[in-house]
Amino acid sequence: MSGKRVNILKNRAKAFLDLARELIERGQLDLASFSAEQASQLRVKATLLRLLGEIPRIHSIRELLGLLAKKLEEMGYSSEADAVSSFVRENRGVIINIESAYTESGYGLFNVREKDVREMLRVIEKFFKLLEVIENAVLG
Repeated sequence: MSGKRVNILKNRAKAFLDLARELIERGQLDLASFSAEQASQLRVKATLLRLLGEIPRIHSIRELLGLLAKKLEEMGYSSEADAVSSFVRENRGVIINIESAYTESGYGLFNVREKDVREMLRVIEKFFKLLEVIENAVLG
């Protein structure tokens, strides 16, 4: 797959993550959580594009990660698929909060605490690292 499109998605994901950090400092926690969700969504889509050659039209982080785990399993990468599934299980509550940010904060309906947004970012950073490890394992 075109590395250019993958890199665009990865760069946008990083930009949204950086923006989320800035927005926390400005006290705009709902927008910070929205940016965090966008970062997550774009980053997993970059991995799916790189591995599968296409971007699914799904917005749910859990669904995207479920698809990634399924495709990894089908490709014979069971330990990587298990790593994705374990990550989702271990961080389910935070991932649900990240997903909620997509719809609720966009309309100004999402009341979130700074501590929760910082936890989202911590999980997202682990998530980004996991995706890099998986890409390197599968594609070198």
